[in-house]
Amino acid sequence: MKSTSTYYRTVAALVTAGLVGGCAVGAADEGDGGGDKTVAYPTEGISVLAPGSPGGGWDTRARGMSQALTKCDVIDQKVTVTNKPGAGGTIGLAEFIEHKGDMHQLMVMDTVTMLGGIAVNKSPVDMKSLTPVAGLTSSPSVLVVPKKSPYDDLKSLLADLEKKPKSIKWTGGSVGGADHIQAALLGKSKGVSPDRINYVPTGGGGETVSQLLSGAATVGMATVTELRGQIEAGELKVLALAEKPEGQEIEGIDAPSLAELGLEEAAVSSVGGVLAPSGLSDAEQQAVVDTVRKMRDSNCWKDVLKRNDWTDAWTPGDEFGDLIGKQEDQVNDVLKELGLVK
Repeated sequence: MKSTSTYYRTVAALVTAGLVGGCAVGAADEGDGGGDKTVAYPTEGISVLAPGSPGGGWDTRARGMSQALTKCDVIDQKVTVTNKPGAGGTIGLAEFIEHKGDMHQLMVMDTVTMLGGIAVNKSPVDMKSLTPVAGLTSSPSVLVVPKKSPYDDLKSLLADLEKKPKSIKWTGGSVGGADHIQAALLGKSKGVSPDRINYVPTGGGGETVSQLLSGAATVGMATVTELRGQIEAGELKVLALAEKPEGQEIEGIDAPSLAELGLEEAAVSSVGGVLAPSGLSDAEQQAVVDTVRKMRDSNCWKDVLKRNDWTDAWTPGDEFGDLIGKQEDQVNDVLKELGLVK
């Protein structure tokens, strides 16, 4: 099996370069709508579901979409954002499934976290029946500790993890998500089995910050966006970046990547995107894709990318569905190897 980091870096590179192929998706992106007539969209307000906590990565993407769609006049209607956190996004997913055929309902997510949540929580629903709209972003993640932590570098923290695994309390996103996988792989790099990783899952970046600042956690993982405020305020120290986006500097973050520390195999990346409910025709899917594409091309969305340290990962229509399918197989393999699922 390919290494986790190699697989995700390859996927991210293909996504960014727009090289991941797919006949159905090519048709959707070119606007032929699968032969159906053009559909007017939107004809009413759009509701965007963020299946995570306020302040988390999914919430930030949903609110960034809302701002870009309305501020740059991509659409004339209102955009409403709602949060439904829990179980790696599967609580929100179960609710979203009920909106079959409603193209004015959208849900943000990211591939690894939601796929992990579905597997670990044995969710009775998954993403296969949903309508893929687009992959939008990839986000650099950081490993941080509270300002009073005795750890000033990742090497010293991992040395203690090797000696006393349970003494290091990790916190991050949901069980089975990218953060959990990354913690397990960092432990594995030091010969610590996954079941000895003391991991406290949260519903998003806001809860991760609370765990760290209260002293309930030793080390936390989240995107730069979710933690930037506390990092700039000096409340959190950055020990490492999971990965450094190629050719992109991350303002205000002076820390080595896992690859630079010789821990490349523990780096996990994910692609954040948006889905629509099942039951849409080809023309309806195309209409949603076209609207999100206009948003992605707007100056407002470019501002959102810059503000959140996101890298563009445009992957339209069924091409995004193909990507989810490929990553589902890989995530499940990794989770089984780590003992997180059977």
